[in-house]
Amino acid sequence: MKIKIIVVGKLKGFATVAVQEYLKMLQGYSRIQIVQVKGSTYLDSSCDEHLLNQEAEQVMKHLKDDYVILLDERGKEYDSIGFAKHFEGLLALPKSLVFVIGGPFGVSETLRKRADEMISLSKLTFTHQLAVVVLLEQLLRAFKIINNEKYHY
Repeated sequence: MKIKIIVVGKLKGFATVAVQEYLKMLQGYSRIQIVQVKGSTYLDSSCDEHLLNQEAEQVMKHLKDDYVILLDERGKEYDSIGFAKHFEGLLALPKSLVFVIGGPFGVSETLRKRADEMISLSKLTFTHQLAVVVLLEQLLRAFKIINNEKYHY
């Protein structure tokens, strides 16, 4: 199954290195594509819905008839075993899976409505760069659990 991760903002530094490492480890399980879309450069925390909608438009350009999972603080939380079970069910869908990670100001309601589901990586808040790394780690862990393979060496 093809899995796409759309992230608002650019990956750089440690995240680029970590993402490449995880993509290598995931090669035997799935083809995973990372798509980076331009985020808002507006630095005021009172970022308005207009800017979030612009980011959403950039994300939507990369969505087709996909099953969209938005990573959001309001989403459902899983432990690793629970996520693996849920993920295994998603792998059976006839659609491609797309995970969406918003920028520093969150995501628009338009994007929330387009999502088929929302999940939360944690009650903690992560930068978009760290969220991609954590998501990839959980995808690798889920594939290992699904395939009854050792994860910790």
